[in-house]
Amino acid sequence: LLIVIILIIILQPDEKVKELPVIGQIPAFNLIDQDGKQFTLDDLKGNVWLADFIFTTCSGPCPIMTERMGMGQHDLLDIDKLKFVSFTVNPDYDTPEVLKKYAQQFDVDVGSWSFVTGKYEQIQELIVEGFKMGDVEEIVFHSTRFALVDHEGNLRGYYSGTEPAEHEILTRDIQSLINDIR
Repeated sequence: LLIVIILIIILQPDEKVKELPVIGQIPAFNLIDQDGKQFTLDDLKGNVWLADFIFTTCSGPCPIMTERMGMGQHDLLDIDKLKFVSFTVNPDYDTPEVLKKYAQQFDVDVGSWSFVTGKYEQIQELIVEGFKMGDVEEIVFHSTRFALVDHEGNLRGYYSGTEPAEHEILTRDIQSLINDIR
């Protein structure tokens, strides 16, 4: 009987969610949001946040990514301490006014989702050095992944921004990081 009990314990699947790795630390940044207000890493501290890199004139993956992030925002609306950030990869065109219209077009709740812009060099450095995504030479050829960041500014994971299959995993990982705050 003891052997049977030990085998049951050993063979039971581990219910605990695997610890997410720390991929890197997001560096401080100083950008502008869709309302023309300063937006920095400090605005996100204490929150888990999901980031993506888009541009408003994109007719390819960007609208899909924005829709998917919107679905995530809608599904996780009741979670306090969760933010969403879309960084433009075309800051020369994507002014705060353009970003605000884009957010309105997708019926985004800007209470928890910010669209940000800045100088090209700032965005490029943040994408490549901070998020370890995108192309150094031409950032308009950007990643279609979402980046998950914890409440201390640590990059914790990447998820497809265009494929719905990873939605459950992303939701689970967000919940796990939110639980770490509590």
